[in-house]
Amino acid sequence: MASPCEHVALFVDGELSPEEAEDFRQHLPDCVACQREIPVLLQFKFLAREHVSDPDESIAPRAPPVPAGWWRQPRVLAATSFALVLVVVLLLVGRPPGQSPALPPILVEGPERPLEPRLSHPSMARYRPLASRPMAAQTNSAASLPEYAALGELQRDKDYRELATALLLREGPSAAKRVLSVLDRLPPSPEREADRAAVLLLHGSFDDALAAADAALAQRPQMPQALWNRALALRELQLPWMAAKVFTDIANLQEPGWSEEALQKSRTLRHTMPDRKQREDQDALGRSLVDKDPATLPSDFSLWPSARLYFYDAVRSAPSRARALEFEPLARKLDARAGGRVLQDYVARIAGADFKHRGPLAKTYAELVHDRLSRPQQEKFLARIQTSGEDDLLLGALVLMEAVPQHLPLFEQKAAASGDPWFTLTAARARATEQQGLAAKKGVEAHAHWNQAIQTLLDARRLCTSPGLDYRCAQIDIDLSTLYTQLHRLDDARRHAQQGLLLTRRNGDWFLERSLLQNVAQVARMVNDAPLSRAYYGEILERDPADPETRRRVHQALADMAWHHLKVDEARTELDLALASGLPLSVSGAFTLSDVARLRSTPEDEEHLQKAFDAIPPTEKGERWAAAHALGRLVIERDPARGRELLNDLSRQVEAAARQGLPAARRVWAYGFTSLIMDAGHRNDFTQALALMARERGTPLPSHCLLAATVDSERTLVLSLDAQGTLVGHYDATRRQPLASRLDGLVPASVLEPLRACARVDVLARPPLHGRAGILPSDFAWSYLTRTTEARRTPPAGVARHLVVSGVALPPGTDLPRLNDWQPGFGPEEEQVRLSGAQATPARVLAMMEDASEVDLVTHGDIHAGSSASFLLLAQDADGPELHAAQVRSAVLRYAPFVVLAACKAAHTTYAVHEPLSIPAAFLDAGARGVLAAPIDLLDTEVNAFFNQVRERMRAGQPAAIALRDEREAWRHEGRGRPWLDGILLFE
Repeated sequence: MASPCEHVALFVDGELSPEEAEDFRQHLPDCVACQREIPVLLQFKFLAREHVSDPDESIAPRAPPVPAGWWRQPRVLAATSFALVLVVVLLLVGRPPGQSPALPPILVEGPERPLEPRLSHPSMARYRPLASRPMAAQTNSAASLPEYAALGELQRDKDYRELATALLLREGPSAAKRVLSVLDRLPPSPEREADRAAVLLLHGSFDDALAAADAALAQRPQMPQALWNRALALRELQLPWMAAKVFTDIANLQEPGWSEEALQKSRTLRHTMPDRKQREDQDALGRSLVDKDPATLPSDFSLWPSARLYFYDAVRSAPSRARALEFEPLARKLDARAGGRVLQDYVARIAGADFKHRGPLAKTYAELVHDRLSRPQQEKFLARIQTSGEDDLLLGALVLMEAVPQHLPLFEQKAAASGDPWFTLTAARARATEQQGLAAKKGVEAHAHWNQAIQTLLDARRLCTSPGLDYRCAQIDIDLSTLYTQLHRLDDARRHAQQGLLLTRRNGDWFLERSLLQNVAQVARMVNDAPLSRAYYGEILERDPADPETRRRVHQALADMAWHHLKVDEARTELDLALASGLPLSVSGAFTLSDVARLRSTPEDEEHLQKAFDAIPPTEKGERWAAAHALGRLVIERDPARGRELLNDLSRQVEAAARQGLPAARRVWAYGFTSLIMDAGHRNDFTQALALMARERGTPLPSHCLLAATVDSERTLVLSLDAQGTLVGHYDATRRQPLASRLDGLVPASVLEPLRACARVDVLARPPLHGRAGILPSDFAWSYLTRTTEARRTPPAGVARHLVVSGVALPPGTDLPRLNDWQPGFGPEEEQVRLSGAQATPARVLAMMEDASEVDLVTHGDIHAGSSASFLLLAQDADGPELHAAQVRSAVLRYAPFVVLAACKAAHTTYAVHEPLSIPAAFLDAGARGVLAAPIDLLDTEVNAFFNQVRERMRAGQPAAIALRDEREAWRHEGRGRPWLDGILLFE
């Protein structure tokens, strides 16, 4: 029998059979002779390829010239022999002749695996424990290895899956971006998405890793690698209950080795999980402090986020000086966390009180803490302490009796006098709640009250500079995220929810963390981030599966997400699980049921919606409007005449409040028109449908050359008025897939063709269609009409003032490139105003736009993944470098400027069904007469020339829509067709 050493040359050349190659791999680690011979053979192999050109140097760039015979130098051989053995295995193991190199067994089939995520390549299937990790920061040694021609060979063979695997194994996280670009060359598959999840995990992009793993599992539900990577993503997102659940699911697959590690990971996570019972036990212990010796408290009591709550009640309940002084050591510990001596001074002040006077009040206060006073007794006690001079007892009693709103000025006065930031934060929350209540009742003043509530909370949040106040500060973050969500300012909502989560996770308050998880989940749902919202809602349910309110909340949210993706059966199942909680559906659940029932109904659905309406208190007007709409939305499908009556009556109820800007009324107003318009379309009464759109808009629609479009889940209605005003329409209810981001093909030929005779077309696209590219072909001259009650704006007479914002000084730490110099296209009669560098902050840009009649805003733009809100990146100022739609909307553009947004994704629209939520829409709300922008990426120098030429055409008298169309066609005619040309949109 031949010795394995005789096969070394065949092994290097890849000419061994798989069985022989495996035998040689087992032989190699113990054979010094083969280890010495392989590097020499390998170098001859490399040198033979030296003059072969590499068609793609993005993966394997050519090394710089080196001295002849470098590899013969002993010190080089000594330093590289092991690396070359590693590479030869990378090149040659287990391959029949003519195939591309195989994976490195030293990494793939050694005793340990280098990466925690799982890769889909078959050679990675065998289990190996995770390699030890260095416990100090150090550079990844693999990253310093040179680029080898072998990777180029893999690319020439177009074996991108193996190339990606080899790159990742050899270079680790440092190669993440390159590996992702390689994976993008593969056709869609579960394997590709599972590998993308692995790479994104190493890159630290945990949200994206979760989405990629979910995409793989959508194609192959039990794919082990995708499940593994999903569990890791959940763990890194700090969702331990869901991560443990998925690891348990993996363990149940019974993969040798992998199942055992998955089970261990699940157990480890369960040891770190927040515990509701532990939090309830803490609460019980804290309440007992009124009667308990503080010396017997657990040593970490002062670290509990709610410890300060119990401390106050205990000190207030002290009937004597000696008892008050018992809390001085605890006060000292709590002050050490918060800074200062506020609580120690408080204890000293109470200890010095006249207990003949205070003692009986303190005993009654203890009875209040233990909930032993009837309501009349509470009121009598409150009256006594209001005149007692014992302000701390008054503050505590107002909180315990939930009477702060009725005595808010008094509470604010006593809180300020206390000098304790805890009570300042408490007062701010109460004041903001009052301001929100005023906003819900007011019409034209609603926005002012919303803004006051936000500012009140933000001002209070500035006091949150120490961990001793974390409990109240997390509550303020909950209030802010909830308020921003109601206002659909989802980026701010997510930011404050995540900020609050940092506090609660640091301190471990189970209930506050649950509230913040709910807020993050809701924001993810509202921006249609299904993977993230499912993960957060799953975490909430796994934490508290026995709670009926939790089950109802989570299952109706999951139903809404399933319906949004038109997964009808899944949505119905989730709704039935929500109803199985025994609780009435909330307003959002009722709305989802009214939709799902169009395709999957039960006889009891109307009864469920009536129960949802009846469960809402009469004082909650906005909630009752929304629930009434859900009922009418269902009824119109079963009894059209009665449904139209219900919805028209509701429309009359909310109209005044909607036109005055009340958010709840605006939503119900829009939802009601959606149902009525779709009902008219279903009956082919296109005249009525168009009339309803005009009524909703509040101003007459163009009488000719108009496209009107609306969608509602599975339903689509498009209408057109041709050049003579002839109306045609098309209604369809068969769609079972969500709309794509581009709207190509949405308008059928029967509706499109009559518009071809129009010189230009106005497009009234109701949300969520507004602001998307492709609704009309690029050879049409068209623009989006926004939903506004104001007439078309024109700049006042006088000298045109053209503001150009460019050359922005990007914030420190930004890895975006500096844009090329912008060459403005000023008109001959225009006053030229430039803003650049560090002065181009959001505040200064907004201020200078107020007096401009033309604006070029040139900078980087992007989208916040967690909120789907676009922003423009400007220079850093006190409130940050980002310009958002909400800031633009608050501006007053007095000279009705025409605005060019030369920034990537500036026209991106956040998903909403009641109003356009985008930066261009915000500019129009603020007073702009028109906006050019794109929802896609742009190239600065090219769009500079394009936008300047569009403006020149407009100065020559062409309407903006025609100027845009003609310049686009001119570029194509000149052979300058670009992918972004069709993405430039006009809003008027």
